[in-house]
Amino acid sequence: MFPVNSEKRRAERFVECLASGSPIGPVRTVDEMLSLAGACFLALLTHGPIWRKTLAKVQGRTLAAPQTPEHIEADDQTIFADLHAAVEFVAHLTMLVHDHQYDDNFAGKVACLVTQAGGKKKVIPVEGFKSRG
Repeated sequence: MFPVNSEKRRAERFVECLASGSPIGPVRTVDEMLSLAGACFLALLTHGPIWRKTLAKVQGRTLAAPQTPEHIEADDQTIFADLHAAVEFVAHLTMLVHDHQYDDNFAGKVACLVTQAGGKKKVIPVEGFKSRG
């Protein structure tokens, strides 16, 4: 269980700053951090058409034909799950930086694909993963 104390004015400010590219300013409290995380998550989710096009390409489908509501809903669920998994993975990388353990396993730049299906997260390395051998 995690406490949530949300304020409309704060959410509006974060959404506006992200949309306009304006500085967000200091974020000091847990409530502010959670609100900013929510605004960032929303910004990522609202790029649905971009994600939908990428997802279709990965799945070998074309978006030239109109999608059925069922396809759109399935894509939305996949995007939502994959985005959660990606945020968790980036949080893990950030924790490793904080704990001074990042350099043991990763290069300065990391690129990968992250997906989640059936509650299992899968990370497919592209660049920056040091071998564990």
